[in-house]
Amino acid sequence: MTTRPNVTLPDRRAAPRPKPDLSIDRIGVVDIGSNSVRMVIYERCGAAATPVFNEKILAGLGRDLAVTGKLYPQGAAQTFKALTRFKALAKAHNLKSLSAVATAAMREADDGPNFVARVKTEIGIEIKVLSGEDEARMSAYGVIAGDSRARGVVADLGGASLELVRVDDRVVSNGKTLPLGPFVVSPQMITGGDYDAAALSQSVADGLAGAAADFNVEGETLYLVGGAWRNLALISNKRQAYPLPILNGFSMTPQAAMALCDWASLEAASDLMAWPSLSAGRARTLPYSAIVLKTLIEKLSPKRIVISPTGLREGFIYQNLPEAVQQREALHDACHHLSIGNEQGLHFGPQLYQWLGGAATLFPKTFETQSENRLRLAACLLVGMGKGLHPDRRAELVFDDVLYAPLSGLTHKERVYLALMLYSAYRGGKYVPNDAAINYHLLEREKQAARIYGTAMRLGAVISSRSADLLSQFTLTGEPVKGEAPAQINLQVSEGQDALFNRRGHLRLRKLAEMLGADCLSNWQTAQTE
Repeated sequence: MTTRPNVTLPDRRAAPRPKPDLSIDRIGVVDIGSNSVRMVIYERCGAAATPVFNEKILAGLGRDLAVTGKLYPQGAAQTFKALTRFKALAKAHNLKSLSAVATAAMREADDGPNFVARVKTEIGIEIKVLSGEDEARMSAYGVIAGDSRARGVVADLGGASLELVRVDDRVVSNGKTLPLGPFVVSPQMITGGDYDAAALSQSVADGLAGAAADFNVEGETLYLVGGAWRNLALISNKRQAYPLPILNGFSMTPQAAMALCDWASLEAASDLMAWPSLSAGRARTLPYSAIVLKTLIEKLSPKRIVISPTGLREGFIYQNLPEAVQQREALHDACHHLSIGNEQGLHFGPQLYQWLGGAATLFPKTFETQSENRLRLAACLLVGMGKGLHPDRRAELVFDDVLYAPLSGLTHKERVYLALMLYSAYRGGKYVPNDAAINYHLLEREKQAARIYGTAMRLGAVISSRSADLLSQFTLTGEPVKGEAPAQINLQVSEGQDALFNRRGHLRLRKLAEMLGADCLSNWQTAQTE
């Protein structure tokens, strides 16, 4: 039996991506805010920091600050107790490091230095009290750590202050701290006093009077950091039956955000301040946070609003990374982290992405080229996630894992697109487990683009059994339509290796060609006719 000789083609594939250091560091960060005190344990893989433990208390350290100038006594006692527990947790989890940072309440309170000194002496935790500028910069770097594409203004609303800072292409400009936290502007509201929306709106407008000149974000994005804004978005999404109940990368138009702000600060204010699933301390900040957001939108004119899942804690981690690691793509490192435990998939994914590049001219796109390739590489890095899962449920389980995984740097549209690619890498057809989310975010042609790339991934996995060495014996190329000639996709196996090519692989090639509306040619097909 003879085989069709390979044709030497110019290499149009992406350059090999350096393999990351896949060692995992477990680190802890304690964030002592004006309202909450939280410890998060992260597993850091390259530039990605994935939270694996999260515990908080709502101590309200800053609730008396405007009146007494001191920390709320009961909150200080709760915080000291929580820090004692956090130190024990760090030891039990054998963390590489435990860092603690404190923001406006500790910075402004007269008794803040005494509290910091006592914690260092009696618990052994050294608290770094951030300046307003440090706090703004750290929150901005947290947004960049979550998505390096961030461009616009970061607004971080805490209990005692609002930080504004501009971000652009991984660069953070000088920020500004404004005394516009709810504990400062409306302490009586937090303790159950009267709520006066008109008076609060005027106070916030006065406090932001000069913001437009420094932080106008027309045509760009306003990134929101802070628990009050996250909870507002969660409540709103639940009311509207939004089909993807996570906030990582969730965005709103200014019009939708303004409607939410009007509802939260006026019509539903009394209900929100007693919202059953939230603590009283958190719930009472929600109407005020809506007023602040509405004023920011009016003054800064953003094109869209994004609820950032990352902020000060992630910024602290990011700032302490080596510069070379900071420049890595956090999404891809997060995919590596999610794939750990499947070494075959880890080493196969980059090779699969490069291999599919030979036919990339035939694959339809949903996003501009750089973003599309970013998602395609992420899909390839995750292609081994189904290992060990029951074959009857594998596609659905992988789909759900990708849809809800704590992956950095994905809009909701990108997230469902990525999940559909992975689903199609295991199963054909148009059924998907969460078709509401798919239909909400993707047009029919966009669904088809995801399914085509997933089918191409499946072809590579089938012919090579997810082995990078075996995959290197095959070459996939694509020729677009030329005049009246149809597009063609061509799969060839190295000379003398024809036994590696079986009927199942050829059927997968034919399925891909059918979806592309292209002719297909392969060694296997040639061999059968000779």
